[in-house]
Amino acid sequence: MASEKWTVAVFLLQLCCVGCGFCGKVLVWPCDMSHWLNLKTILEELVQRGHEVTVLKFPGIIVDQIENSALNFENVPVLSGNETPEKFLNHFLHLAVDVIPNLSVWQAAKTLQDLFIQLTVNFEEICRSALYNQTFMDKLRDAKYDVMVIDPVIPCGELVAEVLQIPFVTTLRFSMGSTIEKYCGHLPIPLSYVPVVMSELSDHMTFPERVKNMMLSLFFEFGLQQYDFAFWDKFYSETLGKRLHFMLS
Repeated sequence: MASEKWTVAVFLLQLCCVGCGFCGKVLVWPCDMSHWLNLKTILEELVQRGHEVTVLKFPGIIVDQIENSALNFENVPVLSGNETPEKFLNHFLHLAVDVIPNLSVWQAAKTLQDLFIQLTVNFEEICRSALYNQTFMDKLRDAKYDVMVIDPVIPCGELVAEVLQIPFVTTLRFSMGSTIEKYCGHLPIPLSYVPVVMSELSDHMTFPERVKNMMLSLFFEFGLQQYDFAFWDKFYSETLGKRLHFMLS
């Protein structure tokens, strides 16, 4: 009898420690390739925990949509866009496999920067097609999403969250020189201990390597920029009707 009382007491004590949780609706602004593979793992875990996840799909961006997937997919109705996902992927793989490995760090970064600047037109089409399509935005608003998960490699995810008035979480594999992580994510990056992305340094650096890391950080920040910041500053400001900076929005 005494043991039964102790069992009941322990059970009641455990109940006191259990919190209350609710499942929610998650909207995803993704990127493709390795970024998508990393993000997909997180999204599948969210589904396993009972959340409803909807992934936005853009033309030219490869996101594997399999039958009977636990993830929901919503196409962004982009009117134009001549480049197929396969064409862009082949071009990117050619750069990654055949070109960049034979270049110096500086040349490789410049090659990637040129690629991203070329993609500005494609990204702008995606942004305008989503944000300036009232029917599409009303559909997202009526779905009453609780949170948005954003990969900032493709701009405007946070603008969509702002228009929908929902909180957002940023997930990112990496950016050149860790610039986006530093300014958008406010991630502390002490350069004496944290090598910037594409520096090919480890976290155990000699003094000359720390100097190199500092110079590379400045180079990525002021010399080679991953985005046309002036263009996106203007676009963000026009969209929300107030002065904004792309990296600090």
